[in-house]
Amino acid sequence: MQLGLRLPGFLGRDGEPAAQRLISWPSLWRGGVAALAIIFLLSTQFLFQLELYEVWPLPDILHGWLDHFLDLSIVGGCIFAAFTSAAPLRVRGSAAKHLLALASIALGALAGEVLLMVRIPVPPDISAAGMLFAKVARWMVVGGLAYAIYTYLRRTAHAASQAHESGLQRVQLERQMTEARLQALRAQIEPHFLFNTLANVHRLYQTDPGLGRKMLANFVAYLRAALPQMRRDETTLKQEVELAHAYLNVLQVRMGERLRFRLDVPNDLGALPFPPLALSTLTENAIKHGLNPLPEGGSIEIAARVEKFQLKVEVSDTGAGLRQNSGSGAGLANLRARLAALYGEMASLAIEANAPRGIRATITVPIRTVSG
Repeated sequence: MQLGLRLPGFLGRDGEPAAQRLISWPSLWRGGVAALAIIFLLSTQFLFQLELYEVWPLPDILHGWLDHFLDLSIVGGCIFAAFTSAAPLRVRGSAAKHLLALASIALGALAGEVLLMVRIPVPPDISAAGMLFAKVARWMVVGGLAYAIYTYLRRTAHAASQAHESGLQRVQLERQMTEARLQALRAQIEPHFLFNTLANVHRLYQTDPGLGRKMLANFVAYLRAALPQMRRDETTLKQEVELAHAYLNVLQVRMGERLRFRLDVPNDLGALPFPPLALSTLTENAIKHGLNPLPEGGSIEIAARVEKFQLKVEVSDTGAGLRQNSGSGAGLANLRARLAALYGEMASLAIEANAPRGIRATITVPIRTVSG
């Protein structure tokens, strides 16, 4: 049951957004352990009074230290009890929260010192009120310092937690933005390729029905490979190669002798995970910017290998080669962003000249096990 004490401007009702507890229960118990450690350290100052060793034997000194530790524990226990009583209270604002903490320290110290005076009466020649004020003031300094250190550590931990949470949210937002750009890119590319292919199929059925049927069959195979991968965050290298193969088969019917291609992908690498449509992006880029500008076209080779626990997939062409804007298109920029979102710095996309002519694009990703 929580205490429902309500003072205007100081204590708030349960559920009010501006109200906050003095301290949470888990933190309170951890604070109790820390308080016991502080009391133990304070009690050890008794053992460092060197003049005692000149007058009293060691067993008497240790007995006196235990009495001193007991006295400090009584006061510390009263302070802890005061904090425990104040813990359920909800206060408005940080200033009221700190005032409540100091007030509980003062009340606990006062109660503890009064108990000690009852246990051991003050000599008549010493002012009880003055002694009580001095000891409570000392406890206020010690307790206030401990509370200040606790508050600082708590705020530091909270700030670090918020920074970590903000970093995770930023990474998640960047990944969502990357996927949104990917979806936009798919929406731009796929209809263009779709309508061009259907127009070619329609034309070929009028001029060369056999070639038209071949192109249509290749296009159906491409759609069967492409549609499932558009809904995935990660596919396998085999599925990506099959998609690129189907894409090249469609374009080979359209381009004829202007397009030649070769696949060099070992079967044992087919099950390795690979980002979806990454290979298709490089293949489409090689056709569009490498082979299409040349009247004679060229060839494309797709190869894969494993080096130092990394999967390297290359798309090489003998097309127009590196130009001023090579490697800076929207498709490649989007691919780099996707690789960064999926793998961080462990993945890369490199664009370089291919001897004797053309471009070699290489995707490097870390090897991961296939998820179930």
